[in-house]
Amino acid sequence: MARRMKGEGSLYQTKDKTWVCQYYDADGKRRTKRFQRKADGRAFLDNLHQMPPPQMAAYPPGQSAKGAVNPGNTVGTWMDQWLETYARPTVKLSTYCSYEMLIRVHIKPALGEIPLMQLDPVTLQEFFNQKHSSGKTTGDGGLSPKTLRNLRNLLHLSFEQARKNGLIQTNLVEGVRLPKEQKREMRVLSKEEQRRLILACRAMPEPASFGVIFTLFTGLRMGELCGLRWDNVDMENQQFLVCETRNRLPNHDSTIEASTSVRTVPTTKTDHSRRIVYLCDELYQELAQYQAIQFSIMEQYPAYNTGRYVFCQENGEPYEPRTYQDLFKRCVSRAGIPDANFHALRHTFATRALEQGMDPVTLSKLLGHANASITLDKYGHSFESQKRAGMELMGALYEPAHRFSGGPAPSL
Repeated sequence: MARRMKGEGSLYQTKDKTWVCQYYDADGKRRTKRFQRKADGRAFLDNLHQMPPPQMAAYPPGQSAKGAVNPGNTVGTWMDQWLETYARPTVKLSTYCSYEMLIRVHIKPALGEIPLMQLDPVTLQEFFNQKHSSGKTTGDGGLSPKTLRNLRNLLHLSFEQARKNGLIQTNLVEGVRLPKEQKREMRVLSKEEQRRLILACRAMPEPASFGVIFTLFTGLRMGELCGLRWDNVDMENQQFLVCETRNRLPNHDSTIEASTSVRTVPTTKTDHSRRIVYLCDELYQELAQYQAIQFSIMEQYPAYNTGRYVFCQENGEPYEPRTYQDLFKRCVSRAGIPDANFHALRHTFATRALEQGMDPVTLSKLLGHANASITLDKYGHSFESQKRAGMELMGALYEPAHRFSGGPAPSL
């Protein structure tokens, strides 16, 4: 089936596993229709666009042939247009999927029917207040500070483009105030926990458990670890290039039946995510032994690990974050470590690096942070011992106090 052109309607799956068609009727009004099966929704759109062209609206409401503004242009229609016209060609796939979910689940149900030019600052602020207090779609409670921040950034980008296009006069999102975010305590493994985890990983039957040790000494993200290939490892210079990430993402192609699929895509979380990371001698030696075993299997069985992933399953298939997370849980369980997720390995690497005296600028580059201030903000607690030692150095400049048994103090 050919890919649908812009304006021919869209088909997407909701959290309850039903399929929703969005389309414009003969009067140019946006409509939705729900189906239990994807095939039924696809057939509905195919039949819909077999109608004679004069019966269909040439343009979505709110836009004429010359792009003139129409009072009927709603927040929902603009968000759809912005997502496909401005966001999709310029952001990575995972970011597009995140934008699509935020628009579909949070923005359009609450603000979608409001004419874009009639949205006011109070309504927008009340929207964020409600999402903070009771915005979760499953269970009670509000959205996390990070999700609220992502929601605000998304709306700011979209409304700023609307302002540049002359659809609105001001970007109302600039006046939105989010609740003060309380920093959550990061889970960092103690040195004893780290030692136990390393021993547990070496005792695991799965060879890829070495990836947990590898992460403890490189600080990779989960997707970066799963996406690392031997082609990007330079054993001669004891370094590797972080340039790909492997994640499970939603499908937005109506020709694909599965709602999600696992893909390896270029690393573009930030411009600094593509980076070179170096291996300490001890990690390099263990990686070389691991490589020798894996390469011998690849030579004996040409169909094994054809993607040349550094950390693959025992059958040669690459890991996805969800399955590697299962392996990680077995490792920490064997080590007797409670309440630690995979990202705690990255926090532990950063904390140990600062404790060993690594400077924040170097660490920020190894972690792929945009700048050192992000590193300092996240891991500033690790500088307490360095701060105390630094202040002790100031003692050499301190002029000893003169002790007097009595009498007036000397004049300066």
